[in-house]
Amino acid sequence: MKQKTISELKKIENRMGYLFAGPWILGIIFFGAFPFLASLYLSFTNYNMLSTPTFIGVTNYRILFFNDSIFWESLGNTVYHVLIAVPLGIILGVLIALLLNNKIRGMSIYRTMFYLPNVVSIVALSLLWLWLFQPSLGLVNEILDPIYNLLNMEPLRWHQAEETSKITLIFMGLWTVGGSMIIYLAQMQDIPNSLYESAEMDGAGWFKKTIYITLPLMTPSIFFNFIIGIIGSFQVFTLAYIVTGGGPSRSTYYYAYYLFDKMINDQNMGMASAMAWVLLFIVLLITVGGLKLNKYVIYLGEET
Repeated sequence: MKQKTISELKKIENRMGYLFAGPWILGIIFFGAFPFLASLYLSFTNYNMLSTPTFIGVTNYRILFFNDSIFWESLGNTVYHVLIAVPLGIILGVLIALLLNNKIRGMSIYRTMFYLPNVVSIVALSLLWLWLFQPSLGLVNEILDPIYNLLNMEPLRWHQAEETSKITLIFMGLWTVGGSMIIYLAQMQDIPNSLYESAEMDGAGWFKKTIYITLPLMTPSIFFNFIIGIIGSFQVFTLAYIVTGGGPSRSTYYYAYYLFDKMINDQNMGMASAMAWVLLFIVLLITVGGLKLNKYVIYLGEET
């Protein structure tokens, strides 16, 4: 029996690899690449999902940028959400990870408790927070009632008031910060103990060790969650849809919500596709810009 050469074995191995990866590759092509390219074409058409698409060039984009005030309002609401929610999520995630990075009895239970909201349906969480922030009967205002009486002020209306609706949804979104916390915690536990031992020999306490060792070595995971947080915040939809319905006075009418309305309620698939591509380019520009800046914010150790 002729023995196969190494090159022949590699070819067989490659063919078997493509064979096993075939279903995934076909799935990407038909359920990923095709809709991706189809939406690009539809963004240049007038298409109501009931008739044949009519090519109209860049009309959809021109309407969005120059004749649609709601487009800019929804984008402004979304940018506001990004600017507040992403930094708060990073700070809170890092603080929780620092607290949970201790070797005490039952720590695994605490870590599970903080991560648990991430496996609960966002719809269920939205309904829970909707009850908690209910102005007249909600638990939050019941707890804050002594403060309201002390300051002689009316209870906050939270998601029902234009001035507090955005902050309320941002606060609700922080409930799932446990996902990023797990990443920070994994990064912390990967830091060599020898660095902390050396710092202790020089008289450094917990605060200095955190500032000069932990946080600099956590910058890769912080930067990763920063980019992922921006991408996720630009697509915020479910909370606004369930809790506020985009109101009051469109104060929580986010970009993804407006895209949803264009596609489902207005049945304007051409305009919705154009909005999707605008969102893609916004996120792409932010991501590329962040990757360009990563060498300035990510600590990789001293050069030798």
